[in-house]
Amino acid sequence: MTRLALSCAVAACLALSGCGDGERAAETEPTAGVGGEPPTASSTVSPVTTPQPLRYTPGARAQLTAGGVGVVDLGNRVAIEPALMAVNREQRLEGLRWSGWGSRRTSGRGTVDTLICDPNCATGRRERSTAVIVLSKPRRCGSRRFYARSTMTYEEPETGRTRAPDTYVRPPC
Repeated sequence: MTRLALSCAVAACLALSGCGDGERAAETEPTAGVGGEPPTASSTVSPVTTPQPLRYTPGARAQLTAGGVGVVDLGNRVAIEPALMAVNREQRLEGLRWSGWGSRRTSGRGTVDTLICDPNCATGRRERSTAVIVLSKPRRCGSRRFYARSTMTYEEPETGRTRAPDTYVRPPC
């Protein structure tokens, strides 16, 4: 067999078989359902997430040790009465002022900075509006307590509609 014929045969084999480890791809890629329908939850393998280290704001460790209630935002920042919080992929809260911190339910008022992904997130624009976030359900993690639930509302600047997007806080345990 000539070199050209051998090269063509190898290229054809690679094209037909795909690249990489076929068994491993079958473990991580969802398979199609019956009749080309989307896969069911049982046919997909859930991704494994790597826990990210917590970043404590100045004074947070001491206040938690002394019995204060903390919050962990989407950026893994641990804080007591934070002025800044990342609450979801497109929004962060700034200039927060809190009332009732440490109780079963606390509310913060500030400005929400929203990334508008139109036409896409890379070329989107930012909008600012006033917002209210409510933290609740303090949960004990060892000897420390953290708020485990959050809700946020704000008014869209262009439409005046009140929005309540999903927000994320999590206790570290």
